[in-house]
Amino acid sequence: MPIDTYAPRINQVADHISADLAGDLSLTHLADLAGFSQFHFHRVFKQYTGENLNRFVVRRRLERATQLMRVTARLPLTRIAIACGFESSSDFSRAFKRQFGLAPSSWDRLTPLTPLEDSKIRQTPAGFTLYTRAELAAMTRNNEFDVRIEQRAAERLAMIRITNAYANPERIMAATETLLDWAGHAGVARPQLVGMSEDDPDVTPAALCRYDVCVAMPEGIDAALEADMSWRHFPACTLAMVHCAGDIVRVDRVWQFLWRHWLPHSGYLPDNLPAMERYVRAPREIGWLTFDIDCCVPIVFDTGGG
Repeated sequence: MPIDTYAPRINQVADHISADLAGDLSLTHLADLAGFSQFHFHRVFKQYTGENLNRFVVRRRLERATQLMRVTARLPLTRIAIACGFESSSDFSRAFKRQFGLAPSSWDRLTPLTPLEDSKIRQTPAGFTLYTRAELAAMTRNNEFDVRIEQRAAERLAMIRITNAYANPERIMAATETLLDWAGHAGVARPQLVGMSEDDPDVTPAALCRYDVCVAMPEGIDAALEADMSWRHFPACTLAMVHCAGDIVRVDRVWQFLWRHWLPHSGYLPDNLPAMERYVRAPREIGWLTFDIDCCVPIVFDTGGG
């Protein structure tokens, strides 16, 4: 199967946008970063991401803004808007209302947001529960979850990025097996499998949600990438981690606890990096009906200064 040389370049640009939302995200700069002409870049970017460049940038800015709003009331909306790359609070407010149908000042910051284009089809999947504030607080009182804070060194990850991932679990399974086989052939005795959610399904249309299946490549081991693979250099960071052993409903319970309760009360803010699942045991060891993972949120200390 031929190597797709465009995917790594588009992935690099998409990751650059997410990492530098208030920076220079002009078509000229990003096309140059990808090594395309502006016309060709605009066309290829939409082909690979499912949306044009401007819409992608606005959506990622909204995602980061809602992430910050959800976990802290200390930051004024104007400061959040500017930090996320909006020119003004009014620019942010218009974009927010177009996406979700209400003003940011009207959101209670707990109720999940639903993109307007998903409003007729988005519903809580069978078997899953949206926990109340009281139920989330009870998880802390009952010591249900042990949150660990750990420092992680920078990592080089080989990844396969999947769009519309949650509607295509078979693609996640296939990518996992491909990467584990590839790492094994490269000489990695026990590959560290990592899954990363690039988008928040509570605020991003389901068809646009991206999931990165990754394996960490240790120092001194190298291998040529195969089809659909890209390199990602993940920076050193601080992680809030909860070990989770159980089915997908248990995994969802951990994520709701971390995002909707622990983080807002922790004194930390979410870092501008994707959340991740670091596998203690890979699915090929225990199957896909149960999980043995660390659910991890990159964090930074909340100084109150924005």
